[in-house]
Amino acid sequence: MKSGIKEQLVIDGQIEFGLLSSPVRDINFLDAKIFPGKYTPRWFKNIRLKEFQAFQAGNEDFFIFLTLFNAKVSAFAQVRIFDIRTKKHYIYEKQLLPGALKIPNGILNSTNNYDGKNLSIHIENQFQDEFVKVKFSAPATKELPSVEGEIIGNFEACDSMVVSIPFAENRGMYAHKGITSMKGHLTIANEDYSFDEKESFFILDDHKGYYPYRMEWDWLTTAFIQGEKLIGINLTRNQSLDNEKHNENGVWIDGKLTKLPGVHFTRDGDTWSIKDQKETIDLVFTCQYPKNVRLNLGPLGASDYQSPMGVVSGTIQLNQETTIKLESVFSIAEKQYLRC
Repeated sequence: MKSGIKEQLVIDGQIEFGLLSSPVRDINFLDAKIFPGKYTPRWFKNIRLKEFQAFQAGNEDFFIFLTLFNAKVSAFAQVRIFDIRTKKHYIYEKQLLPGALKIPNGILNSTNNYDGKNLSIHIENQFQDEFVKVKFSAPATKELPSVEGEIIGNFEACDSMVVSIPFAENRGMYAHKGITSMKGHLTIANEDYSFDEKESFFILDDHKGYYPYRMEWDWLTTAFIQGEKLIGINLTRNQSLDNEKHNENGVWIDGKLTKLPGVHFTRDGDTWSIKDQKETIDLVFTCQYPKNVRLNLGPLGASDYQSPMGVVSGTIQLNQETTIKLESVFSIAEKQYLRC
C-alpha cells in the first residue's frame, strides 16, 4: 500500500467525489445526506445502498469469478470457474433473502462471509497488510463436481484505483479496484491445481453505490501475462454524471496504474465493441459462454443481468510509445439492468 489512509468518505453529510489518493478506512455512505435539505432515515438509505465485493482470478488455464452481492431487496453469492483447457464451465450460486449478507464498510481489516449448505465464501480483507484472501467451497451435486479453493492477492507493489463517482448532487458510488499477482490452489472433483504467483492474476473490486432506481452499467475486465509483464484492464460505463471525468477505467502493468478515458459499449449480437471518443481504446469482446439471469419481483424490482465469458481482442494506446495489444484474451463482461 503505497500511500496513506483516508479515514472516511463522507464528511459532514457530503460525499467526497473524485479519484482518491489512498484507500478509505470507513466507507460511511449511510452518513451521507442523499437528499440535501431533507431528512432521510438511515433505514431508507440502507435499503437504497447497493453493496458487493467481487473478484476475478486465474491464469492461462483457469478463469475464476466470485462475488457476494447485496441489493437489499435481494442478494446472491456466486462462484464461477471456467476451465479454459477443457472449456468446462462450473457455476455455483445461491439466491439469498434480504439481510443474508453483511458487506463490510472497508477492506483494510475486515471479513465478508457467506456460509450455506451448498456454497461457502470467506473473504479476509487485510489491505492494511497488503493482501486479500478468498476461500470458497461447494459440495458435489448431480450436475456439478465438488470444488474447493484458496486464492490470495498480493497488493504490496500494486497501485489502487479508488474512485467516488457522482450520480446526483450527493449520491453516487465508491469502488476500490486493483489488479495484481496471485497465488493459491484449486481443487475440482479431487483434482488439485496450484497457482504460481509469476503466472497468475487477482482482480479486486470493492463496491458500494446509491444507484438510481433503474441501475445500469456495462463492464469488461481481464488480466494476462505478456512477455514477463502482468497486464490488467478494467473498463466500465455506468451512470456517472460525467463519464470522462469520473470513471473506473484503467490499465495496470506490473501493478502500475494508468487511468483511461470514458468508454462506450455497442453490441451486435454476441459481438461487443468497446471504444473511447478518440478510439485510443478499440476492443472487440466476443461472447462465447453466456450467463443470463432475469428476475421479476413485481413492485419490489426486476433484474436483467448478462455476464458472459469470452475473448477480447484489439488495442489500447496509452501514449505515443506504448500500445497494448490483445489477441483473443479470455475475459468476462457484464450488461446489468436492475430495478429496485
